[in-house]
Amino acid sequence: MSQVTTASARHLLLRYTDGARLPDALLGSLRDEVVLAGWFRASGVLADVQLRAYDPRTGGLAPSRRIAGPVHAVVVDGSIGLANGDVSCGLRAVLSRETETGVETIAGEISDARIVSLEAIVTALDEAAAARALDSSGLWLFDLAASGGSAPRPPPPARPAPPPPAAPPPQWQEAVRASDDAPPPKPAPKPQPSPTYQQVAMPQRPARPAVDYTDIVYPEAGDICEHFAFGRCEVVKSDGDRLHVRLGKDGRIKEISLDMLKVTPLPPDEGATTKHFKLDRKL
Repeated sequence: MSQVTTASARHLLLRYTDGARLPDALLGSLRDEVVLAGWFRASGVLADVQLRAYDPRTGGLAPSRRIAGPVHAVVVDGSIGLANGDVSCGLRAVLSRETETGVETIAGEISDARIVSLEAIVTALDEAAAARALDSSGLWLFDLAASGGSAPRPPPPARPAPPPPAAPPPQWQEAVRASDDAPPPKPAPKPQPSPTYQQVAMPQRPARPAVDYTDIVYPEAGDICEHFAFGRCEVVKSDGDRLHVRLGKDGRIKEISLDMLKVTPLPPDEGATTKHFKLDRKL
């Protein structure tokens, strides 16, 4: 048994309309929101579904079969994690449609489909970076042995304080009172040093060199960053622990937190006056 524990989760509500495709639309949303681990669940209407089912003869998923026309996606869910350096997700589905002989129910894993209408919820586990790998059963599952970033377990509950000590028995009360009334003992005589003793001052411990924190730099407005998921982007605003960046691929503005990122200065581009940084995730 493998286990990774997290203490908090982030939830994303998604809605896709006609024309988007699975899994491309979902993976694009996960990259935009920097979801590295979690779970996906959705329902709606899909069309022209490429569906694969488990084949016990081969010990893995069989080739895709195309289901023409629209079908009711009663439930679509699966794990979210990293595979081959990019986010990936499973799309295990239960599909249903009305036929001439009655209701037909089909199940399997979606490899491609056109979305007619789909609503979804993503539970993002930001404190974990789960990996997905091909299991010995032939299915893509969580590889928790290669995952990291599990949240610390809560401390055990504090033990109750011990009860106060019981009052001394009556026969001891007078002895205790007598000890309280007795004069304090005389201090012991202070030992005198030997005539040949010479007091030598202890050498001082060398001071530790001060750390110069002014050398630590962070991206500022106008700087260029290479984000591990978004690629090349420009910093438009810096709040110290959060950045507002303009994505180079489509010009959208994204807000990212530096708490989950490792900031590495890079040599500036030739002729550029702005600084250049690399943003990697912390594992």
